[in-house]
Amino acid sequence: MERVRDRHARTRVGPLFRWHLLSAFLLACLVLPACQLTDHTEHVEGEVTPALFPDGPSGYAETDSAALPRMLFDSTTIDMGRVSQGVLVERTFHFKNTGGNAVLIADVRGSCGCTVSKSWPREPVPPGGTGAIAVSFDSEGREGLQEKTITVVANTRPSTTVLMLRGEVIAPTKNH
Repeated sequence: MERVRDRHARTRVGPLFRWHLLSAFLLACLVLPACQLTDHTEHVEGEVTPALFPDGPSGYAETDSAALPRMLFDSTTIDMGRVSQGVLVERTFHFKNTGGNAVLIADVRGSCGCTVSKSWPREPVPPGGTGAIAVSFDSEGREGLQEKTITVVANTRPSTTVLMLRGEVIAPTKNH
C-alpha cells in the first residue's frame, strides 16, 4: 500500500515541478531583456551608422589633421550639484565642429542604465556647426557621490569622447 502511495505522490509532484520550471523560464524571458543597459533597438530612417563613415587615408602621418572633424565641447563635465534621490536629472552637452569635415555621431552610450541619451544630432554637423547631446540621470536607488560617464562615438580622432556627469544624491533621512 505504501508503494502505491509513493507512486501517486511522485506523479503529483512531477507536473507541479514542471509548472514551476516553465513559469521560471517564462519569467526569465520577460525580465532579462529589460536588464539591458541602454536600448539601441530604434532605427530611424536616415540615421547615421558606422557604414556611412568615409574611408580616410590609412596612414596617420599622411592625414591632414586640419581636414579631420573635431568636436569642441563647452565642457566635458557637468556638475549636477546635490539632487534628491529619485529625481530624474536632465542636462545637455553643447559642442562645435571646429574641424575641416562634417562630424558624424554614430552612438552615445551611458556607463550604466541610470545614465542614458537618446537625443543627439542624427545628421552630419558641418564644419563650424553646433550640436547638443542631451542626457538624463535617474537617481532612483543611488546615494552619495556619483560620477557617470557618457561615451560619444564619432568620426573624430580619437573616435570616442568621454563626457561626465557629477553630483551628489541625497537619500531621504530615516526617522527612528
